[in-house]
Amino acid sequence: MASILRFLLRYRTVILFVILESIAGVLIFNNSNYQKTQFAAYIDNIKGIVYEKYAGIKRYFSLEDENKKLIAENLELHNILNQYKNRDTIRSGMIMNILNRPVYSYKTARIIRNSTNKQQNFIILNIGSKQGVRPEMGVISSDEKMIGMIVKTSANYSSAVSILNMGFIKFSGKLKRTGNYGTISWNGTDINTVQLHDIMQQSDVAVGDTVTTNQHSGVFPENILIGTVEKINIKDGIFYEIDVTLSQNMKLLQNVYVVDIHDKDEIETLLSDE
Repeated sequence: MASILRFLLRYRTVILFVILESIAGVLIFNNSNYQKTQFAAYIDNIKGIVYEKYAGIKRYFSLEDENKKLIAENLELHNILNQYKNRDTIRSGMIMNILNRPVYSYKTARIIRNSTNKQQNFIILNIGSKQGVRPEMGVISSDEKMIGMIVKTSANYSSAVSILNMGFIKFSGKLKRTGNYGTISWNGTDINTVQLHDIMQQSDVAVGDTVTTNQHSGVFPENILIGTVEKINIKDGIFYEIDVTLSQNMKLLQNVYVVDIHDKDEIETLLSDE
């Protein structure tokens, strides 16, 4: 107790100064809008720095996960190619013909903007016409799930309509187990669920069935994953309207592939002449 009193007596001037300064600061703050504004701006600046650092940490760990997936995909592709190299000459010759003139190829891209809260949602990519991107190219996730389709390009950027769009465009889809195909659209209710239409009621369909792209798409390779059957509804007494849970979380997109279907223009010219 005596030591505390000695401390207070020894530093009484400093302690009194701090108390008076604190009282003055409180009075100034409470009676000055300018001081309040400056203090609020200072706090907002600190919050901005904290949020930026937090976002950077999240991006870092997300990129680590994306890189792990890309490494795994590259390893899988190398393994597949090695299997083909070890097969007999005739089979290897067939594969070499396909490799010399591929049916489709991928371009890597990064998403710089993505909306999911509108009736028409679009995705902006960091590659454009200079990188060979054209309208009507498909966009898929880094693990090959349907995302959308390119609708507009500039020199170095491109805009894709998301699968989450109401009436802007419909995509082709099929029940992988049976091969029955129809159209994919979105009713705007749930960003995790789209609808598969034009499946006849006599078709064999069950909850849990896988839904993928079909061979008639012209935009995507066949069997790109869309989702799984969640609910089967009857529409107009003839067709099913099937709720499909998307396999891709549309809010968690970073790296994607743009799909270039080779000879597409030539094929479409033949179809237009029919």
